[in-house]
Amino acid sequence: MKPSSSLLYWYPKIKDLPIPQPRTIIYEIPKKYIDENIWINYDTVWKFLREHEERLKECARKIGYPLFVRTDLASGKHSWNRTCYVEKEDELIKHIFNVIDFNMCADFFGLPFRAIVFREFIEGECYFKAFSGDMPVNKEVRVFIKDGKVLCHHFYWIEEAIEKTSYKPKNWKELLNKAKQLSKEDIDTILKYAGMVAKVISGYWSVDFMKAKNGKWYLIDMALGKESWHPPCKYKLTKDPYGP
Repeated sequence: MKPSSSLLYWYPKIKDLPIPQPRTIIYEIPKKYIDENIWINYDTVWKFLREHEERLKECARKIGYPLFVRTDLASGKHSWNRTCYVEKEDELIKHIFNVIDFNMCADFFGLPFRAIVFREFIEGECYFKAFSGDMPVNKEVRVFIKDGKVLCHHFYWIEEAIEKTSYKPKNWKELLNKAKQLSKEDIDTILKYAGMVAKVISGYWSVDFMKAKNGKWYLIDMALGKESWHPPCKYKLTKDPYGP
């Protein structure tokens, strides 16, 4: 499998590192649904969900509720309480459909997802909620690595994106500034973990970390660096994928 932002590619390479990570179960979509173009065919999506409902629910039970669900490529997290965040079993299939729907509508041609991924829900150090799905804005950091080296780190949430949504508290800027604050211990921990990742995966990558309510930093996502948002920085190697 050539390098890609798919969790199917990067997760096996980093899952056994001594870094806190959500417990994860990957349910690969059988080839027959891929052959029927599940990426663009809603009839095939519902066929898959009906025929695999019990197996999907069993994966979720092994993780436990509440849980976080996504495809190998995206979660639709801005619609949080309708997509990736699942509180109970009777919401699971609808939420998986909504996550798939987000993947199908993302970018110009949709995303070529190949798996449904069930992950342990880690409660983050939340400062406020935003967007239509009441998505928690946590203390999160994106680190860029390249060929064994840690390049730079940046606060994850984009202020301009939060500015545009009408779903946010009045004092969101003040709260966002608090979320951005990192202690020396925070930075040292993040960079140590990123260094571990850089040793086991080659190329240019973004690595996302979230600080949990329990004080631990968790590795929660990765993507090819060329496909990841990167603020102005001397280590920025590519143009933003969604604009200048």
